Amino acid sequence: MAANFGTVNHLLPPTYQRMVSAWLEEDCPSFDYGGFVVGEEVQEARLLGKSPGKLAGVPFFDEVFRQLDCTVEWHIQEGEAFTPVKHCATVRGPIRKILLGERVALNTLARCSGIAT
Repeated sequence: MAANFGTVNHLLPPTYQRMVSAWLEEDCPSFDYGGFVVGEEVQEARLLGKSPGKLAGVPFFDEVFRQLDCTVEWHIQEGEAFTPVKHCATVRGPIRKILLGERVALNTLARCSGIAT
């Protein structure tokens, strides 16, 4: 596993941060209707693994929420196998921004984890 030799981030293309920005822009190209309703209160969301698999895509997930001024606390590591129901991570930040990043982050993580599994 690559994690034994260095950080997985070293394998990413230098443009991955721009890719994440483009994904976020594509996902919410106009007015943020959800954010209008929920506001700026700081909340947390839990990422739960609901089927057996391997966690992959952590750098992309982290970057989505970094760009939205949220924090991610991981409870398992990239490449680690898990069984359901596993609390994999906690995201903290303004609820509006958690909702803005949720779909992009989860889709990316699910795709990467599906390939890794």
